[in-house]
Amino acid sequence: MKSSTSFSLFLLLCLFQKTSQFFISPSVASSYSTRSPAPSSSLLSCNSPSNPPSNPPTTQVGLRLNKCFKRTHSRRAADALIAADRVLVNGQPPNGAGHRVQPSDIVTLDGVEYDFQEFNTDDSKSPYVYVKYNKPLGTICTSDRTITDNIISALRSSGLKLSSRIYPIGRLDKDSHGLILLSNDGRIPNSVLRSEKKKSKIYHVTVDRYIEDYDLAALSAGVVITTVAQRDKVKKPLTAPTLPCSVKRLGLREFKIVLNEGRNRQIRKMCEALDYDVVELQRTEFMGITLDNLEYGEWKYCSDEEINILKSALNN
Repeated sequence: MKSSTSFSLFLLLCLFQKTSQFFISPSVASSYSTRSPAPSSSLLSCNSPSNPPSNPPTTQVGLRLNKCFKRTHSRRAADALIAADRVLVNGQPPNGAGHRVQPSDIVTLDGVEYDFQEFNTDDSKSPYVYVKYNKPLGTICTSDRTITDNIISALRSSGLKLSSRIYPIGRLDKDSHGLILLSNDGRIPNSVLRSEKKKSKIYHVTVDRYIEDYDLAALSAGVVITTVAQRDKVKKPLTAPTLPCSVKRLGLREFKIVLNEGRNRQIRKMCEALDYDVVELQRTEFMGITLDNLEYGEWKYCSDEEINILKSALNN
């Protein structure tokens, strides 16, 4: 019995020695389990310096040049104008129809400035701006910055920072001073300056000598003057009496006049017709908006109340 048991133990021992070579020790096994797995080839290709992640496409800023003419020309016609070198941007030839135009750029067609912003107004992308300015003598009411003493350059030098182009609402001649409104809202000029919709303007006038009462009455009733009217870029002389208006004496040589029409250099020509020379002409009010203590040469943004006055003209 003992011998058979010893023989069985001997066989088990021999079997263990033969199979032990196929087992891995716990220390070796643990070393394998702590190693990081090799990265896959797809991960290497994404993060490799030689294959960096692609950047998202950038959004191009500005308006395509050929779209500036969308209200007046077809796309094909606009492309033809540009190809024929009839269109300039800031006085320079553009880089084709896809040239990007910024709000501050000046676009000209055949040498005439083209008001592309008036035809491409978008309330959501370009908020309207309304400014009132106590225009000094010598400043010209034009948005063409190539002209010396233009009103836009004068405003910029006074600290007005513009993200879009603004335009004078009406005109105030170079030799006059006072209130002028400006905006990038192209609807306003048409609404307040057309003959059937013109709004009242108040001026203080100083002439070269004592003005007689009967001459003040004549100014109020209307006098015949000749002015130059421009329509469709064609200038024609117009000889006709002025419309009746309100006139009030302010001093020996001074008076206030309220006009609802706006013929070129009208007040000066009215005084000349009665043999007076205007030595000072100041606009103090336009459609209920006043200078509001603005110093000579100063500007300010219109108040909410003043903006509502301007916008009310759109509904009348």
